[in-house]
Amino acid sequence: MKIKSIKIALILITSLVLLSIGGVACVGEINAQASEEAEIEYPLLVERFAERFDLDPDEIMDFLDELKEERIADAEERFEERLDELVKDEKITGDQKEAILDKKEELKTFKEDLENMTVSEAREAIKDMHKELKDWAEENGLDLRNFFPKDEAHAFGLKSFIKHGSFFKK
Repeated sequence: MKIKSIKIALILITSLVLLSIGGVACVGEINAQASEEAEIEYPLLVERFAERFDLDPDEIMDFLDELKEERIADAEERFEERLDELVKDEKITGDQKEAILDKKEELKTFKEDLENMTVSEAREAIKDMHKELKDWAEENGLDLRNFFPKDEAHAFGLKSFIKHGSFFKK
């Protein structure tokens, strides 16, 4: 029974990481082009909405950023509630909950660092993080064997990003 609850906690961690990475991919970043006029190039969807509904693209981007922040805040709140339930049901300890929350913050920073890496650097970093996660789980009495496939990029939901190079520098 305890292994099942630990698996649930780890699924929650993995899901949060995947959702965070997916959020970055869905919203995308605004790329500033170096030109004489230094115009901002908006994502195609934003440009089309702005044209179709006669809106300011900056306002659309601000609105999308607000939605993203709300979605992230809601996900974090649900994650904490799930961890609280697991502690209440004695499926994980309070110390394990704190370790999970600390690791979650560390993985956020890791995800941000990936955005500034080349594809090969990111692949190597993901391999290192995968090993580190295994060691961390063992130290904290958690079992990751059922949550991360052998392909480290797939384990972090990055396989398509690496393949397409969508948020890595070339």
